[in-house]
This record gives sequence, C-alpha cells and structure tokens, in this order.
Amino acid sequence: MPLEAIAINSLDAPLIKKPARDNELAERLQALYDADDNQPSGTEVLNIIEQGFKRGQYLYVGMFNDKPIAAVGCFDDGQTDAKRLQYLTVHPQNRDRAIDAKFIKLVYDKEVKKGVRQFVPVDSDIHQIMSEYELLQVKN
Repeated sequence: MPLEAIAINSLDAPLIKKPARDNELAERLQALYDADDNQPSGTEVLNIIEQGFKRGQYLYVGMFNDKPIAAVGCFDDGQTDAKRLQYLTVHPQNRDRAIDAKFIKLVYDKEVKKGVRQFVPVDSDIHQIMSEYELLQVKN
C-alpha cells in the first residue's frame, strides 16, 4: 500500500480500518509527536490541532499499511488564500528516507486541487522541502 495523505478534522476519524482500541489514532499521533525532538509534545500539538478543527482547519495524516507514519497541520488564517503548514512529524523509522518530502508533496497536491495557490511553511524542515521542490507557490 503506498503512502497516502488524508485530511482529517477530528482525532477520532476512522483512518485505522481495525483499531485495537478506542482513540488509537489519537494515541498513535501523540506518540509520533512525542518521538520528534523538533516538535512540541504530542499533547501540546494535538491540543493546538483540536482547537484548529473548531475553526475548520485540518490535520493531514500520512497513512501507510493502515498506520499513521506522518502528520502535518494545515491552517488557514482566513485573511489570505495561503495555507500555513506546521508541525510536520514522521515516524522515527521513516526519517531520512525522504518520506517527509513525499508526504508534503501529497499534501501540496491535495490542497492545490482545492484551489490553494500559495503556502506558508512555518517549520524550517517544511520550508526547506517546499523551497527545494518549488512548492511555495503554484505556477500559472
């Protein structure tokens, strides 16, 4: 099964086909962020994400073999047509394998299909990926 980016607006979204327990998705996402020294704690990030859900924001989850292996917040400030990407994390076993770049490209493609023309990467890793692949602004 290839990596796919799925936008969710609830931490109890049914992404895992046969969850072993209630709240498994939220637990796995929290563990992803807790394992990433470049991000705040999983609890902090998920609280920010949940507040964003109330304002129509999304969390893109990178799913591979029915497990979340990546995530990034996709925020809209409501003032421009740009999307702010923040809180990128990748499962420790998948780091340094270009999964982060592939995942950001998948998110970019989905947002462009929705009409987004400009992106504001907040994290330095996201900015580097988007700059390198020329994904900061959609070319006409």
